[in-house]
Amino acid sequence: MTIDRSKPAKLRALAAIALAGIAAAPLLAAPADQIRTRIDGYRDLGAAFKTLNDGLRAPSPQPPVLRAAVQRIRAAAGRQYGWYPAGSGPRPGVKTAAKPEIWAQGARFRQLQDGFAVQAAALERAVSTGNAAAIRAAARSLGGSCKACHDQFRVEAN
Repeated sequence: MTIDRSKPAKLRALAAIALAGIAAAPLLAAPADQIRTRIDGYRDLGAAFKTLNDGLRAPSPQPPVLRAAVQRIRAAAGRQYGWYPAGSGPRPGVKTAAKPEIWAQGARFRQLQDGFAVQAAALERAVSTGNAAAIRAAARSLGGSCKACHDQFRVEAN
């Protein structure tokens, strides 16, 4: 194999992407650990969403509070793609609210995850404007993307 040295920047970029993929690959974990990671991620996401909504209910919303909440939401939007590895679905002895349809209908599930990520980015843009009405509208849209996924892919609690 011959390496074209005339394009070192491109090679460095490709190598960085490849190494990032390797570095970001999770170690093999027990299914319970994978589920715990997912639950912890969603708890943090829920707390951030609550902080955002509480901030919007305040008489005068505090931009730093809203920005911090939306940063946590955006971070979760990126991490969510790694929260459903093969083998982390429901089975005897493993408690999870994730329906098996997540793995059986992977393309649809990914589409809803993508929708959440898009709505989280829109929320971040709205927060950057400081316009409370725009932020509320974006937060409602984000909540709608959560509901769409929950309706199809989450076991409802009793």
